[in-house]
Amino acid sequence: MSRTEEFPTTGGVAEEAATWFVRLQGETASSDDWRAFERWLGASPANAQAYERLESLWVDLDYAPVTRELGGRPLLAARRRGRSRGASRRALFGGGLAIAAGLVVAVGVGLWPASSVSTQAYGTAPGETRQIVLADGTRIRLNAASNITVRLERGARRVRMADAEATFDVAHDPDRPFLISVGDRQVRVVGTEFNLRHRADKVRLTVRRGVVEVRPVNAPEGEPLRVTVGQELTHIEGEVGSVLKVSDPEAAFAWTSGQLIYRDQPLSEVAADLSRRFAIPVRTADAGTASLRFSGVLVTDSEQDVLRRLQAYAPVRVERTSTAIVLHRR
Repeated sequence: MSRTEEFPTTGGVAEEAATWFVRLQGETASSDDWRAFERWLGASPANAQAYERLESLWVDLDYAPVTRELGGRPLLAARRRGRSRGASRRALFGGGLAIAAGLVVAVGVGLWPASSVSTQAYGTAPGETRQIVLADGTRIRLNAASNITVRLERGARRVRMADAEATFDVAHDPDRPFLISVGDRQVRVVGTEFNLRHRADKVRLTVRRGVVEVRPVNAPEGEPLRVTVGQELTHIEGEVGSVLKVSDPEAAFAWTSGQLIYRDQPLSEVAADLSRRFAIPVRTADAGTASLRFSGVLVTDSEQDVLRRLQAYAPVRVERTSTAIVLHRR
């Protein structure tokens, strides 16, 4: 049996190491960060064991050059130079912590056996947003009340979106496409930035940088619909086609800075967004109120202020019950 086949399924440890690497590659990494990283190395025998097994695997691979990009920085480009295994181990576990971290990421995202790949779930509660940095350098920001799962494989990076909204700043890697399953559509990118929203049966994609391809999930090799900078795609699950139009990307990204921007959208959508922003559900009193069209900017600083502004901008009045905030047509 080869060394690769013997390698254990320690995907969780590798992901932690990859996260440390991303953190330490930043310009703001401090000595406290490095000390915390050293504590992580010694916190569990599994961490040290993973490093030793990774070193053995790297020796077996003869320190084959690996060049991958993470935020514009090379992870690792090392060759074996006749050093003994003991000397190599001292380099990794001594002062060369950056090399050790790079080795974990390089093997974790590029050379890791498929059996060790794990799926990581991420979620946010109502009123909560979250910033996620994946091992490949991709940055995801989750909006409130959102759930996704991420799986980094040797040949692809895969995300599944449940009821969720998120911005994606995808690290460029032409050898590992970034694939998102969202409703009955698959979004495929290599390196780009976009906002993707999946609420109820509606998918909305707005691109701020690059080009994004969208296909039916059941036809991943079919001709894609390409969405580029300043365009928005809207798709209703179960329908054959999608609507593509010109759109302002900054409006789609506004939620990341505490704003909700609407342009002639139904009040039912506004109510649903506010329900995810605040602890008390917001709903419309009836179908007529739900169908009212709303345009405006809501700053989501506090529940009371948002509702006050909504009443000023839209023909509605607010009723508070013990279980919900109800919007009535005024």
